[in-house]
Amino acid sequence: MGRMKTNWQYNHIIDLEYLCHQDSDADSKKLHQRDRNIFLENQKQLSNADEPTNRDLIRSWLAKVIQKDFSGPVQKSPGTIFGDVYLLARNLAVIKGIFVGLIAGFAFFSYTGTTPVNVFHFLLLFVVSQLAFAGFLLGACLLRLLLPGMRLPSFYSLLFRGMMAKIVSIFHKQWLRTVATEKRASVNHAFGIFKARSAVYGSLFYWPLFALSQLFAIGFNIGLLAATLVKILTSDLAFGWQSTMQFGAAAIHHGVMLAASPWSWFVPEASSYPSLAEIEGSRIILKEGIYHLTTGNLVAWWPFLVFCLLFYGLFLRLALFFIGKAMERHSLQNLGFDTPACLALIRRMQTPLVSTQGSPEPKKTTPEKHSEQNKETPPRPAVKTLAQVVLIPDDIYGLCPAEELLPLLQSRGFAIKDIHKFMVSYDQDQQLKELLSSKEWRPGEGLFILMESWMVPLIDFLSYLKELRAILPKNAIINLGLIGRPDATIFTPVAPQELTIWQQKVEAAGDPYLTIFSLIS
Repeated sequence: MGRMKTNWQYNHIIDLEYLCHQDSDADSKKLHQRDRNIFLENQKQLSNADEPTNRDLIRSWLAKVIQKDFSGPVQKSPGTIFGDVYLLARNLAVIKGIFVGLIAGFAFFSYTGTTPVNVFHFLLLFVVSQLAFAGFLLGACLLRLLLPGMRLPSFYSLLFRGMMAKIVSIFHKQWLRTVATEKRASVNHAFGIFKARSAVYGSLFYWPLFALSQLFAIGFNIGLLAATLVKILTSDLAFGWQSTMQFGAAAIHHGVMLAASPWSWFVPEASSYPSLAEIEGSRIILKEGIYHLTTGNLVAWWPFLVFCLLFYGLFLRLALFFIGKAMERHSLQNLGFDTPACLALIRRMQTPLVSTQGSPEPKKTTPEKHSEQNKETPPRPAVKTLAQVVLIPDDIYGLCPAEELLPLLQSRGFAIKDIHKFMVSYDQDQQLKELLSSKEWRPGEGLFILMESWMVPLIDFLSYLKELRAILPKNAIINLGLIGRPDATIFTPVAPQELTIWQQKVEAAGDPYLTIFSLIS
């Protein structure tokens, strides 16, 4: 049996971010029941494939939730909105490019009949500038691959991000009015992943903007070519060259031959570029004017200029566009789905529901129709547990025995690998940091830090969190589990306002692989 197809697109990622944000404040038991039921509903589909991966499980879950939450004809998911906006942005990029190309072409060829069009000006403005711009794009792309933390060039934000933001506000203004305030905030959060989630998705959201820039350039070249051909067909254009530098006609002829290499092998030489004699005969000398120049030499340049626009403008941009689409597809296929929210979702789906209440006399029924909620099932650990290196502050270390802490961690799909005391002294905390830095971290292993929520997070602790992130593997998850004010036991629930304060302080660091939650539900 083959693997189940999970064709991820940008709209799916937007929807996933939106739903994860919606679930961040939801009741954990209700989420567990919902996600486990979805997993069981999808069992038949998943059993027809090989061992499902995280992307398979999440994709099947996403389809069910979107179908349920956005079933009406008016309500559109954030991902659907993004798809509509991006389609409109692509069309506008092409139309804007054609319009700008037409204006640029007609403005350049405003020929009065007294001075020939300088081919150097044409090549510099419309060919060399595009090659330089394409070189800048490729250089930025290469730097981004080598240095994933680099930000996008500023012209992307100026030209395309602002345009897409305006389209969102206009095209879906009425839709945003129909949703509740908290959902509206979640929509804005989902679209905000272009910036805030760059550490997770890397260059994934670079490629839609790259494609928009190429579509604009494709439209520009189409408009410029149209304006050039119209002026050539309807006007008596003359082309020549002049320069203060004493270029020889032979040197220019050699450069023209090199530039014409992409098409000279299938286009007759007379039509692919001007000959040496035609180049000599089209040189403009200011004191002599143009009266000594012949018409044949003055019109010999236009086929070469049109071919330059085709090959170094339109065809180059088409090639870059398809390269961008290929890189976009590659990035989508290599998404890891290893963030805390995704891993928590996987655990909820794969962990059986537990009921401590007795049930009526069981009836004979098939396993598919027998609900897990109706069985008296002893507590069982999660199907897949993630090993955690546990850090406990010195002042509560003695109050947190491993035998009491372990069941609480198991209920969240964690297992204890090591337990360390920290916040003892500066020197001992630095020694612990060196120990963690030299440790060999296996895939799935994370760091679990136990903290008391009633104590406001201090700057020293937040700084230590940043230091820990710097020494851990990039995708190693830091789980910050909070407990409330001690009562009969140290393990008490967290007050909602205390959790909010901690979330605001800790999440301000912008670490996508750090999750914070109340250890006691």
